[in-house]
Amino acid sequence: MNHSLRGPQILAIVLLSWIGVSAQAEEAPSESQQQAHRFEAQVAPILSKHCLECHAAGKTEGGLNLSRKQTAQAGGESGKAIHAGKPDDSLLWTYIESDEMPPKRAPLSADEKQIIKSWIEEGAVWTREVIDPGSHLVRQSSEVWVQRLTMAEYITTVQAVTGVDISFDAKRLMPPDVRADGFSNTAYSQTVDLSHVQAYAELAQRIVQKMECGEFAARFADCHSFDDSCVTQLIQRMGKHVLRGPLDPWEVESYQQIAKAVQQEKGTYEEAVGYILEGMLQSPRFVYRIEKPKGDQPSQYELASRLSYILWGAPPDEELIRLADAGKLNGAELEASVQRLLKDPRAKSRSAQFVHEWLELERLDSLRPNAKLYPAWNAALGNDMRDETLAFFDEVAWQQQRPLADLMNAQVTVVTPRLARFYGLKATQGQPLAGSRQTAGSSSGVVAFYDFSEGSGDIVHDQSRSDSSLRLKIQTPDSVRWKSDGLVVHKPARIFTTEPPHALIEALQRTHQITIEAWITPHDLQQNGPARIVTFSRDTSTRNFTLGQEKKKYDARLRTNKTDRNGMPSISSKDGQVTTQRTHVVYTKDDDGVARLYIDGKLSAERKGLGDFSNWDDDMVFGLANEVTGDRPWLGTLHSVAIYDRELSAEEVVVQYEPIRRYDLTSYPERGGILTQGSTLTLGGDNASMVSRGLFVLHELLDSHVGAPPPCVDTSPVPTKKGLTQRGIAMERINNASCGGCHSRFEPLAFGLEKFDGIGAFSDKDRFGNPLRDDGEILLPGTEQPVKYETSRQLMEILASSDRVRMGITRKLVQFAISRPLAASDEHAVEQIHQQAQADGGTYQAVMQAIVLSDLVQKFPSSETSR
Repeated sequence: MNHSLRGPQILAIVLLSWIGVSAQAEEAPSESQQQAHRFEAQVAPILSKHCLECHAAGKTEGGLNLSRKQTAQAGGESGKAIHAGKPDDSLLWTYIESDEMPPKRAPLSADEKQIIKSWIEEGAVWTREVIDPGSHLVRQSSEVWVQRLTMAEYITTVQAVTGVDISFDAKRLMPPDVRADGFSNTAYSQTVDLSHVQAYAELAQRIVQKMECGEFAARFADCHSFDDSCVTQLIQRMGKHVLRGPLDPWEVESYQQIAKAVQQEKGTYEEAVGYILEGMLQSPRFVYRIEKPKGDQPSQYELASRLSYILWGAPPDEELIRLADAGKLNGAELEASVQRLLKDPRAKSRSAQFVHEWLELERLDSLRPNAKLYPAWNAALGNDMRDETLAFFDEVAWQQQRPLADLMNAQVTVVTPRLARFYGLKATQGQPLAGSRQTAGSSSGVVAFYDFSEGSGDIVHDQSRSDSSLRLKIQTPDSVRWKSDGLVVHKPARIFTTEPPHALIEALQRTHQITIEAWITPHDLQQNGPARIVTFSRDTSTRNFTLGQEKKKYDARLRTNKTDRNGMPSISSKDGQVTTQRTHVVYTKDDDGVARLYIDGKLSAERKGLGDFSNWDDDMVFGLANEVTGDRPWLGTLHSVAIYDRELSAEEVVVQYEPIRRYDLTSYPERGGILTQGSTLTLGGDNASMVSRGLFVLHELLDSHVGAPPPCVDTSPVPTKKGLTQRGIAMERINNASCGGCHSRFEPLAFGLEKFDGIGAFSDKDRFGNPLRDDGEILLPGTEQPVKYETSRQLMEILASSDRVRMGITRKLVQFAISRPLAASDEHAVEQIHQQAQADGGTYQAVMQAIVLSDLVQKFPSSETSR
C-alpha cells in the first residue's frame, strides 16, 4: 500500500456511538408494593446507617433492637419506639427530630428526617424480618452497567477469538484494572481514558501482526476478493465470531469502508482483512460487553455472553452461539449448557480469579513485614501462601466438590515444602499432588524466563521483561514441535536472540551472581560436545556461560576473570545423572566465587575460586538447544528455563524441585480453613491486629458492616509489649464507652486467631513471652446470643456451620458474577439464589448455577435503564 492506514484512522471509521435506551413502560405498582419499596429502599438504609450501631443484636442501648421487626415493634425500656400513624407519639421520631439521636454523630439530614416521619405517618410498614447493614452499604439501584473487559478477560478473549497469546504485551501496555467494592471487574469503575484507547490500538495491531490473516479469513468467507458480496460475507461471519453476535447493517457498512479504503490504496485482500480485524478488535463491541435492553430479557446472544463471562471469564464458544442462533438458550437446553460450562477447565480458572480478588491475594506480591520482627520472611514465602490458598480452594471446591462453607474448616491444605516447614508440617505426612508440575522462574531475581506457553509460531518470548532483547527466534521451525508442557526439539535447531542481549549482561554484572535453572527431558544419553541446552556464547570456544549435556553428565561453564574465555575449568555432575526423564537442573554461582550444580534438588558438584564477570563479551547472543555455530545440537523437551541475577540457596533449589504436597491436617488442630492460612493471617500486619483480622471476617465472610470511627478517635495501631497481648489491647477498646459499640462486633471474631503471629506462624506465646489464648465467644450478625468456643478449631466449626457465612460467600460470588455491588433491591433474588444453591449442596458449582439461572442474569432489572 502507498499509505498505510493507522490505528486511529481505523478507530475513527468504526467507533460506535452509544445507543440510548428508554425505560420500559410498566404497570403502576400497588400501594402495598410502594410501601414495601419505600421501607426497603429508603427507611431501612437510614436505620442501618444511623441507628444500628447502638440498637442491634449484641448492643441494645435502652433495651431497643431496631435490627429485627419483632423487637423494633416491641420497643425498649422506655416503651414502644414506633406508633404506626403517630410520629409525635413515637420515641424513634421524637429523638431523631430533636437531634438527640444518634449521639456523638452527625444528625439525620432534613430529607432523611422527612422519610422517617412520612413512613410512620403512612403506617410504619416493616417488610423485612431483619435489617442487615451489609445490605445497605451501596446507595444505588440495580442498574445495568456497560461492562468493559478486565485485563484478564481481554487476554482470554483475544486468545479464544484469534488464537494469539497477547498477555505479555497487554500487561505492559494496558493500565491496570482498578479495584472497587472489592473486585476489579466492578463495572462502574471500568472507565476508558486515552491510555486505554492507545493501548487497544497498539494491541490490535500487534495481534494482527501475529496472525496469518488469509488463513483466518478463510474460516469465514468462501471467496477472497474485494467483490462486495465477498467482503460482506467476510465481515458478517468474522464479525459475528469476533464481536460475539450478529452485526447490524450499519456496522457492516462501517467495516466495508475499511475494505474500500484499502482497495483504493492498492492494498491486498489480506491487508484489508487485517485492517478490518484491527477495527473490530478496537470496537466498543469487543472491548465492552454491550447490551441493548429490549423488553425485560437479554437477547440470546447477550445471554450467551453473560453465561460465558460469568462462568469462564471468556467469550461464548461455538456451541453457545449455535444455541443462540436457534433461540434455544432456555429451559432444559439452558440448564444443560450451564452444566457443560461448569465442567470446562475455564470454569476452574474463573473461580481462581474470584478467590484471588475476594481474598486480596495480590497484596502478597508486595508484602514486606518488619525484617527485625520476622527475619524468616522472604518474598517467596508470600508467593507460597498465595498458591496455598488457590490450591486449597481447588482441592475443596473442585477436587472434592464440598460445600463452600467447608472452606472455613476443611482439615486439608496444599503447600510447598518451604511453607510446610514454616507451618511445622512434616514432609513425610504430605502426599505429592497428582499431576503437579513445578516450573523454573518462580523465585525472585529472574532476568530471563521462558515457559514455552506460546503453543505455536517461531518466537519464544521472554516472560520476565517488557523489551524484546531476549526474545528467541526459532530459525528452523520444522525442527521443533509445540506441546502443552514445553517445546520438543526433535531435530538440530537454531533458537537464538537476534541481537546481543545487553540488558542481561548488565543485570548479571551488577551482582556477579547467577543461577541457570532448567526443567528438561533429554531424548537420549549419547549427546555430547557438550550438547548445548542453554548457551550465551560466540562459538565452541568462547562464551559467557553454557549449560550442556555430555552423554550421561551435565556440564556447566561460566566465564569469569579467573577462568579462560571458554569458562574452563567447567563443573560436571556425577556420571549417570542424565536420564530420559523430566529433570530439574540448576547451576549457581554466589558472590564468594563458589559454583554449585544441583540435579533434582540435590547437590551434585561444587567448584570454588571463580571470579566476577568483568571480562564478559558484550557481542554474544543467547540461545537454546545448540551452539551459535550450529554444531552442538541438543535434542529433548524444554519445559521451562530461567536465568537469575542471584544465587538460589540450597533450600530454594529444593523448593523449586519438590512438588507441592497435600496434607491431612487432622493431627494439626491449629490449622485448617482459610482463616488459618498465611494469606489471610498476614492481613493483621506486623502486630497481628485484632481489628484488621476481625474486620476481614465481618466484611468478607459475614458480609456485614460497621461504621467508620468518629473523627475524634485515635485509630493508630497499638503495639503489643510485655504484659499486654493484642487481646488485652482489644478488650480495652471493647470496654471503652466510645469504642465498644463497634469493636465488640468484630474484634472477638479474631480472638481465636491470637496464637498466630503477623506472618502466620503458630505459637503459645508471643515474642514478649505473653501467654496467648484461642478461646472466646462470637456474636454472629442477626443472632441474639453469643456462641462460646474453647479453641480455634471450634471457632472454625462455628463459622463452617453458620448459614450467615454460607450467605456471605454466596453474596460475594453474586457480586463478582454481575460485576456490581449488591443493592437492597437485589435481596429477594439473592435469597432465592442462596436457598436453591444450598438445596443443591452449597458447592461452588451449585451456587454458580443458581446465579446464572436467576433473574439477576436472565432478566434486566425492572424500572431501570442501561448505562
